[in-house]
Amino acid sequence: MKKPAAALLILLVLAGGLWYIAIPASLMSDLIENSLGRDYLYLRTEGLDKGLFYSFSAARVLLEKRALDGGRDVALLSFNDVEGRLELLSLLMLRPELSFHCSMNGGRVKGLVRLTGKDRLLIKADGVHIGGIPLFEPLGIYGDGILSGKLVVRNISGELTFSVKEVRLGSATLGGVFLPLDLFHDIRGAAAFKGTLTEVKSFAMEGTGVYARVRGNMRGADMNMNLELMTDSSFQPGPLFQTALERYRVSPGYYAIPLRGGMPLAAGGG
Repeated sequence: MKKPAAALLILLVLAGGLWYIAIPASLMSDLIENSLGRDYLYLRTEGLDKGLFYSFSAARVLLEKRALDGGRDVALLSFNDVEGRLELLSLLMLRPELSFHCSMNGGRVKGLVRLTGKDRLLIKADGVHIGGIPLFEPLGIYGDGILSGKLVVRNISGELTFSVKEVRLGSATLGGVFLPLDLFHDIRGAAAFKGTLTEVKSFAMEGTGVYARVRGNMRGADMNMNLELMTDSSFQPGPLFQTALERYRVSPGYYAIPLRGGMPLAAGGG
């Protein structure tokens, strides 16, 4: 039993040395940067360095949105102090997968991404502060909150679940509609997507005396959603709330707000 074990150990050492010597860091960067297979979304690595036994590190891996109108590409997410490795079993099966963990805005993120063939992506985040994340700026959303969530992608389909606690956001405008996001302190949601269609399974926001939920879908950049906002007797609306949302009032304490038009994040351009 000792000889087979020794032979396996030697094989692993040789394979690890081959990885370190024969596979350039530029090839690793290319595999990572082309792994999403999307025309308008891609990954970009900074400071990538290979280690022993299929390991690697990078100062940053950026998720960027490509400008389709000739403008500047926009960074949406920044994964910092990335450490990971190629999974040996996936290499033996000729379906290389890369596992990683990193930091993001005070929280931790870990995941798994398939580098060739059909898409497979798994990302879990915990304790991430949303303040300053570029992803939200095209939507006009500013403030902070603590995000936890999970994203799973298989080929052209996927699911996203998330929650945001200790929310402190400013009001925003989406699709030409005023959204009083400053009223809410908890947000949670789930969505499923396939191809260009994204369906909102659930999206709820809670505040003191106020509750809202979003239903509908997006096809590409086009929103076809409705926001229902409900208040109880403890809610004290400010003058801006009353002025901006009065036309959407269906009955006392109940507002139905259509969200239509293009989503800035998904639209082309910078």
